[in-house]
Amino acid sequence: MRIAIIGTRGPAGPGRDGIDKALSEICPRLARRGHVIDVFSERNGHAFAAIKGTRLLRMPKLPVALGDASSHAVLSSLVSACRGYDVINFFAAEASGLYSLAAKLGLHRTVVSMHGHDRPAMATRGPESLAARFADAVTVSSRRLERLFREAYGREAIYIPNGVERPGRAADPALLEPFDLEPNSYVLFADRLVPETGAHIAIAAANAVAVSHRLVIAETGLGDDEYRRQLRQGTDPERVLFVGQVGTPLLEALMGHAYLYLLPSQADEAPETLLASLAHGRAVVVSDVPEHLDVVAGDGFTFTAGDVGDLKRVLGWLLADPEVVTRMRVRASATVATRFCWDRIADAYEQVYQAIL
Repeated sequence: MRIAIIGTRGPAGPGRDGIDKALSEICPRLARRGHVIDVFSERNGHAFAAIKGTRLLRMPKLPVALGDASSHAVLSSLVSACRGYDVINFFAAEASGLYSLAAKLGLHRTVVSMHGHDRPAMATRGPESLAARFADAVTVSSRRLERLFREAYGREAIYIPNGVERPGRAADPALLEPFDLEPNSYVLFADRLVPETGAHIAIAAANAVAVSHRLVIAETGLGDDEYRRQLRQGTDPERVLFVGQVGTPLLEALMGHAYLYLLPSQADEAPETLLASLAHGRAVVVSDVPEHLDVVAGDGFTFTAGDVGDLKRVLGWLLADPEVVTRMRVRASATVATRFCWDRIADAYEQVYQAIL
């Protein structure tokens, strides 16, 4: 097959959904199977490194007021319409509604792949609506999006999660020394600092349990300044440590050496750090929202979402019983790389492409 990939947005930051990371894993696997893949990239602004086994086509920005992502998607769609691809796969919400340009100008099969959604509910006239109406296939990276496509548009989307690989070697613990942290001496929260991610719940529970392990608050994306200020007010530094925005090496070290990874979020989207912590062989404690339970699949500890008392109970138990934490680490590490294997994910995309031809 000849496959075009359109709509990438540049390198993923620490802890974010990595569309580029997904493509860097999926595309080489498909190329090794004999498929020819062109990846359309923005010439500047959101350009990214070439992906092994693919050809990178850099498109300039159109001199029209469409916004960077839309401008790139429009021009890439126009160019791809003339190149005789078997399948055009649009990644990311910014591009998904514009695939119809290519579909109408050329006789191509189109796939729209959604890797997250930043609105609480789908807009009936948004890009998802166009994808639901016109795409030959829609893939989604979460069960939440799968459910929303079904409920909002009566369209069955195909669930294909992001993958993960276990690190080849342990993260360098020396990166923890500037923060006076030692391996297994802390519980890690790593997410954006906004109310829905629940850092206030984590801090309230940490303040109510024995001070055997500090709670480390690491930021992995843009947060709310006022919320951050409120969290810091009156926080006991003996119990809670704010390390600020973290780059990839420090985030890897924090995940690789945490006693527990804590996800108290009430948002119905699981951050990439949850899957990454499992891959690092960490035991995780998550709120019982469906997205988290779907990722953990029984290989972690849960508490009632939004319930500080229940989180206090679970943390108190686990901090006092390292053996049960160790057993869960072994169990989770043995299964996560199998359930979220990149080879299986590449298989799934190939099957989607073959099914619509």
